[in-house]
Amino acid sequence: MEKKQNVRRFTGWSQKVIALGIIVMLSVSAMPELGWAAATPKSIILKIDHSGMFVDDAEYSTLIDPSTYAAPTVIDNRVYLPVSNIIREFGGSVQWAASEKKITINLDKNKVVMYLNRRVGFVNGSKVTFDAAPKTIDGRTMVPLRVVSENLGLKLVWDKNNQVIALYHGKFSSIPSDYSEYFIPVGDENDKPSAPSDNGSPSNNKPIDQNGKAVRAGDRVSVGFFYGEVKQVSGGRILVYWDSKNELFISDEDVSFWALASGVRYKASSWIDADQVTVER
Repeated sequence: MEKKQNVRRFTGWSQKVIALGIIVMLSVSAMPELGWAAATPKSIILKIDHSGMFVDDAEYSTLIDPSTYAAPTVIDNRVYLPVSNIIREFGGSVQWAASEKKITINLDKNKVVMYLNRRVGFVNGSKVTFDAAPKTIDGRTMVPLRVVSENLGLKLVWDKNNQVIALYHGKFSSIPSDYSEYFIPVGDENDKPSAPSDNGSPSNNKPIDQNGKAVRAGDRVSVGFFYGEVKQVSGGRILVYWDSKNELFISDEDVSFWALASGVRYKASSWIDADQVTVER
């Protein structure tokens, strides 16, 4: 009998909750459309000539485009973005029609249509002339930053001192203006100023390879049987995209093992001490 009472009490409470839920649902459905989906806060932090992005409060950056290693760049005083994955992070979509060379971007209720190398396009069905046209840069379609931010309802912050672009989607109670805490190279010692050695000289934090050659962005370097391109230099650390291997010595089946043993990330990017690599020039 006690169990039945418990069941009845639970059932009665459930009925009240269900009834209340129905009332709330009906009330919401009767309200005017408010575009709540667009109000979900999300931020993406980017840096000029840097292939990574910070999404929301992430501690580490992820690649904007893992397949091409594309990065925001400046051409004719305008910033261009590899936009596809950025828009997808915000919950939108990007389509490319090769026959028309047309880029279609949808985010919330906004729709932007652009054409490669043409300034004329469409915003929510209305014909407009943008101040810059999409371009192909290093085989990747890049879209003007201002076109994206101004026509898709994104808040744009430009930190000139740090060359950082911050994009905000939705409402934020506060938005910073300084982004110096972002894009710090991964590493323990090299994230901080070099401490002086015992003899009073600063420790070596210059980008010098194991043969004494200076390492620069764009150089081809090798570690063991892996080869890559230097994408960024910071002190004695370099960011390398490891794009190839010695096919004679390393099979596809063993590549993960040898990449781990060599301290690299094959077909991806990783930071490494410059004095561990050999410049191939």
